[in-house]
Amino acid sequence: MTKKQDAISTSWLYVILILFCLFGAVSLMSTLETSKVKREQIRIYNRINNMERTLMTKDKELEQYLIKEVEP
Repeated sequence: MTKKQDAISTSWLYVILILFCLFGAVSLMSTLETSKVKREQIRIYNRINNMERTLMTKDKELEQYLIKEVEP
């Protein structure tokens, strides 16, 4: 190969290397974002479950109170 062809080949190798790096960076960012969204979904799910348990407890307390009020 001539020097000109070597320079072109080297340039293309650098372009390919940069594209691989960009692809890796985008993939990493996407993975991190997906992980962040999943953590947020789990946090919201746990919060809803806690609220539901609290409501069930309050319902039982209210039911017991009403039963005591109705009894003579």
